[in-house]
Amino acid sequence: MSRAPRFSVICPTYNRSRALVATLDSVRAQSFPDWELLVVSDGSTDDTDAWVRAAAAEDPRVRLVRAPRHGHPSGPRMIGLGEARGEFAAYLDHDDTWRADHLRVLLTAFETGADLVATGCERRNAAGERTSRSDLLEVVWHPEIQLLGPMFEPSRVAHRRPLAEEAGGWRAGDGLEDWDLWLRMADRGLRFTTVYERTAFLLDDSGTRRHRTVRRHRMPLAVHDDARRAHAALLRLRGGAHDEEFRRAYVADTVEWYARMAQTPEFALPLDRRDDLRREIELRARRAGELWPDLVVVPDRGRFLLAQLLWCPTAEHARRVAELSARVQPRQLALVAETAAREPERVHG
Repeated sequence: MSRAPRFSVICPTYNRSRALVATLDSVRAQSFPDWELLVVSDGSTDDTDAWVRAAAAEDPRVRLVRAPRHGHPSGPRMIGLGEARGEFAAYLDHDDTWRADHLRVLLTAFETGADLVATGCERRNAAGERTSRSDLLEVVWHPEIQLLGPMFEPSRVAHRRPLAEEAGGWRAGDGLEDWDLWLRMADRGLRFTTVYERTAFLLDDSGTRRHRTVRRHRMPLAVHDDARRAHAALLRLRGGAHDEEFRRAYVADTVEWYARMAQTPEFALPLDRRDDLRREIELRARRAGELWPDLVVVPDRGRFLLAQLLWCPTAEHARRVAELSARVQPRQLALVAETAAREPERVHG
């Protein structure tokens, strides 16, 4: 058997056909050449496998792994890990691509002793137009940040190969299986090392699985006795009159939280950037957009909850998010409760 490569690149795919070629070519173009690419075809019924075989005929580092249909990328990723021989496992979704130095950037981070590495990214629509880029706060890491929000799409991440299976492996679910795995790894004491450089290019499209994730869990923020008052509170929060108060509360809470995390050994700034985090937090607070897009009113045992929808994959995760939010967002949550409790303004004739 030939010597094991440094990287095993795992790419789950299903009926991607010729569009997969751009993804395969972005791996074949890597400036660091010591890799194997395992394309795990999840029961594809079109000509996807033929395109992979064509690439493998040109480059023996590419290998097709045929799998029975799972209908979810976790199963194919686990099959890929089982076939992998590399020191490090890197992931690439079949509608994403990499910059030519992606693996070299990852390797540089691993050579510092890292167990898990995540890079920055650029998001593009189906026409190839940039829709967003990761900012500094997206590559600042701490277990608490990992707990509160979904971080690091698979195409941005690599790890020492055995670590995923030791944490229980990839699990199927409604979505955000990456967040679930990274959180379980963090719970085992593993830490992310991050890189600001945007070396992964991700498809940003409403048809992707991340946009279709069902949010089954919620965090109650206020309770009302009747639906009218609950909906009136929701409209007050979304009306914009209190946006400046909320932005100030966000900045104050977040600056305090990051300062506290920065005193712990788990806190990780990206290897290639050391900017002022307060400035980044203030910039994020000023971004345009609705402040409360995920608030809903739901009936609950004769009352009506004003609640925040959560992306969490499990009820236990949602419980942990609620507990941590109470500690790190006190001003914001108090302002929500205060605003929700105000009586609707009456119009006098």
